[in-house]
Parts: sequence; structure tokens; C-alpha cells
Amino acid sequence: MNLDSVVRARRRIAQVQAEYVRELAAVAADSGVGDGEQVTAELAVAVAESEHVVRRELAWARQLATRLPYTLRALSGGDIDLPKATKVVDQTTVLDGDSAGRVDEMIAGKLEGRDAGSIRRIAYRAVHKVDPDGAAVRAARRREDRKVQILHREDAMATVTASLPAEVASATYASLDRMARSARNRGDPRTMDQLRADTLAECVIGRSGDHAGSGRAEIYVHVDLPTLMGLADNPAELAGHGPIPAPVARQIAEDPTSTWRRIVTDPLTGTPLDVGRKRYRPSKAVADYVKVRDRECRFPGCHRPAEYVDLDHVTPHGCDGPTCAANLIGLCRHHHVVKHTAGWQFKLEPDGTLHITTPRGARHTSRPPVELCGGVSSGERRHAVLDGNGPNGGVGGRRARKRRRRASRCRSEQGSSAAFGASGGSGSKQGSRAGTH
Repeated sequence: MNLDSVVRARRRIAQVQAEYVRELAAVAADSGVGDGEQVTAELAVAVAESEHVVRRELAWARQLATRLPYTLRALSGGDIDLPKATKVVDQTTVLDGDSAGRVDEMIAGKLEGRDAGSIRRIAYRAVHKVDPDGAAVRAARRREDRKVQILHREDAMATVTASLPAEVASATYASLDRMARSARNRGDPRTMDQLRADTLAECVIGRSGDHAGSGRAEIYVHVDLPTLMGLADNPAELAGHGPIPAPVARQIAEDPTSTWRRIVTDPLTGTPLDVGRKRYRPSKAVADYVKVRDRECRFPGCHRPAEYVDLDHVTPHGCDGPTCAANLIGLCRHHHVVKHTAGWQFKLEPDGTLHITTPRGARHTSRPPVELCGGVSSGERRHAVLDGNGPNGGVGGRRARKRRRRASRCRSEQGSSAAFGASGGSGSKQGSRAGTH
């Protein structure tokens, strides 16, 4: 099997796509004012496509040719393909030409070797960094547009969708997942998808059934202290979602059901610190450090949020691998199994950078999302838990005070940092869905 020839073929396809984009841009530039729809109709007939598809491709071509030269150059070089290039186009459409150019330059050289989802996130973070005020306005406008819709489908089924603030949607899903997992652990034969769907219906229409379980669902939101205090407007980061505007982060933080915990990190790199342990399973504090650092599955191209992953020893515990953040990574269950397949090699750097070598010798690098396009700066960060049971629920009380005292002792002369996270509903205890291996 020659994988290199496949890679070369994909690069050639991307180069042809770049030529196609340039030709489309030339057609768009040659059409006079008011001729756009006529050109669209004529081109649609010529290429046997719908006018909707042609109109969209012409818009992409104009954006790439006139506003995003670095992205077009990456496409021409075969570093990315057209679907990946359009992720940058889609994210920068809301910006003026100068701001779009700044985003394009900021992410240049960071796109090769990344999947489309990662490129969308990189561009999304860069847009927030370049235009924080605009991001806040757009977020406020979208939050006003929250709604629930139903789409009737075949075979006596329908789909209900809810457009919600990101932190509310994340906490809602996490709560449903915990309640479903609790039922599964009690021996319910339904699949997790079925349990989540049935639990949602039962919660809304009020059918009987105990899905309360125990514990809470935590959703992490990362914000630096100056932003939290209103002294800066750096984007915060909602785990599994991406950047959120500073005003939204402060709004979440000011929720009366929010409680706080501190995460100790290196003052220069922002890497969470901890003390190595000999036991197999990490402490709650170490597990939290790893999840705050990784934010999602560390396998390239996988974006499953950290609260749904297994914690895996990079150097196996049976080979004297310590149970500490410097030797633990988050992997979703599928990629956890892949890692332990013969031939895969993983190496974790102190700053959280992960080097992966495939069985065929290809090397890939996975960096914590905080490193992409600025992320959340090192230094002081906070972690809050939004708990529907009131300000003293969940992390509050004696356990929270113990954690704060422990963090204070560890902090000493090190830098101090934290994230804050949203919690919704109830379910199985924290950590039940994330194994350690």
C-alpha cells in the first residue's frame, strides 16, 4: 500500500481546485454591475450545476482571490483542499477586507496537515482575536435569535432542534448524557442515543422516571483574569465549542449559580502543574488539569470535548509511567483503542505538545487548542461551575474549600491560573464517563 501516492494525488487535486477558483474569480470580475445573476445562470448551465451551487462557488472564489491571498496560496501549493479553504472563507465573511486580510495573514502556515474542523476553529479563533467587538455584537444578536424548531421526517419520526447559547446547549447535552449513562449503568438495554433522546422527551413532557442520578455535568469555559475583571476583552474559550466573546464570558461568570475553583499553571507557558503520583488512577485535581489543558481528544482531527474522553498514560503505567499531567492525555474511546494498536508511538512534551508516529512512520503533532491563534493567555485564569441547585451546590462547601487550600499550597511561587466551566442538571458522578488507562 503506497500512502504517499495517495497524498500526492490529493495535492494535485487541490492545485487544480486553485486553478478553478482563479478562473471563477476572473469570470466574476469580468461580469458588469447587475450582470451577476445572468452570469450565474449561464455558468450553471455550462457546468451542469444548480444556480445555488454556482452562486456559492463564485462568492468563495471572489473572497479567496481578493481578500485571502495566503489561503489561496496554500490551496495552490496543495497544502489544503478547496473544502478546507472555504472554512476560512466562511469564518471571515463577517469581516471587512482589512480585518479579513489580518486573519488570513495570522493563520498563514498553520493550515497544512489539519482537518477541515480544525481549520474552521483556527479561523474562528483568529476572527475573535482580530474583531472582538464585532464578535460580541454578533453573539448578542444570535442569542436574541434562540428558538426551538421541528422538522417532520419520514417513517413516523421528526427532529426537534434548539438554538441556544453555547454554554447552555453544552450543559444541556452533558446533563442528558449523564442521565442516560446513569440509566445505562443500572442495566437499561437501550443505546446511549436512544437513552439521551428518551430522557429529553421525558424531561420536557413530564413522564415519570428517575433520571436524577448523582453529581453534575461540568462544562469548562476558560477566561483570563484581566478579561474576567473587565480590564481586557480577550476571547474566552468554551470547551468543545471554541471562542466566545468576553462579554458573554463575564455574563456566564456573573451567574448567581456559579462557583469557582483555581487551577495552578506554569506562569510562562500556561501549562497546568501537578505532583506525580504512583497510583494508577489520577486524583480529581490531576484529571481536571489534563482536561483543562487538552480541552478535547488529542488525536489529530478529533474534537470530542475533554469531559467525554479517557485519560491515558503516554508511557504505560506498567512501564513505570507516572500518573501525572506530564504523562496523561485525553483520548476518546475510539482513539484510545487506536493508540494501543501495534505500531503507534506517542510522545508528550512538558508544554502539552503531543508527537504521534503512525505504524507506517508518518509523524503528526497535536498541540493543545490554547496554542492556536492566541487562545487564552497564560497567567491567571478561572474555572467556575454553574449549578442549577444554587450557588452552594456542587463544588461549593467543604470540598471546594479543600481544593482551594490545596491549590494555594501548590501555588507557592508558581503562576496561578484557572478556567471556569458551566454545569447543568444532574447525572452520574464526575469522571464516570472518562476512564483511565
